Amino acid sequence: MKFLTLLVFSFIHLSAFSSLNPADTTIKGVSIRFNYSRLIFPESWQAAPINAKGEQIEATEIQRCNGILQKALGKYPLKNLEKELKAVYFLKSMNCFEVDFGGTNSTDVLYLTNSGINNGYTDIYLEETFHHEYSSILYRNHPSFFNAKEWKKASIRGFKYKDPENGVGAIRNNQSSQDLDTFLCKKGFLTQYSLSGLENDINTVAQNMFSPRENFWKIIDQYPRIKKKVKLLTDFYYKIDPLFTDDYFRNLQR
Repeated sequence: MKFLTLLVFSFIHLSAFSSLNPADTTIKGVSIRFNYSRLIFPESWQAAPINAKGEQIEATEIQRCNGILQKALGKYPLKNLEKELKAVYFLKSMNCFEVDFGGTNSTDVLYLTNSGINNGYTDIYLEETFHHEYSSILYRNHPSFFNAKEWKKASIRGFKYKDPENGVGAIRNNQSSQDLDTFLCKKGFLTQYSLSGLENDINTVAQNMFSPRENFWKIIDQYPRIKKKVKLLTDFYYKIDPLFTDDYFRNLQR
């Protein structure tokens, strides 16, 4: 499978949209776009060192993308989406820093890639990527809601996140697995990619809370460090909207 999701390069607001595609739509107030041009990216991403570029998504994938977004967006209150998220762009491929990305985000826009189920872009993968990237926007917009001090205490003593590039290095070095790893869970981390940076650690927990992998909640109840992080992130989301309780997340299905 290709690289999973990944990080924020810039917080500059997206001011220009690409030309409309007849398949473009709106779901829960969020514009869903399928045309590609470099103008979909913030201007600062279009130059070195980011050099953001992409590829037009195949028309045969558009209907599936819309179905996945209907499900993913349905897990958030309308008022939250109206406030925090402007648009989602789907691409066949995306490259930044000379590295292929499964997804990323700017101030209020998500960019997701989908080159077909046969290449690993399953419905589950794409929904996970949405929740992963959207959690970055929420984390960035509500820093006072997140208890970073307690989050770091949930990891093993003396741990420092490994990637100064906040995820790019992990992807480049093939250290971005998102498979649940019980050895790492003992230390307070769900996956290999969680080790790369605080935001990536948060993203990985968030994507599993909204689209839980098999045995995710069993793992949470088995490993105290992970359970603490889920509790902290649930508290974060509850401050955003009281819909987000422990029971709410435990009842969500893929």
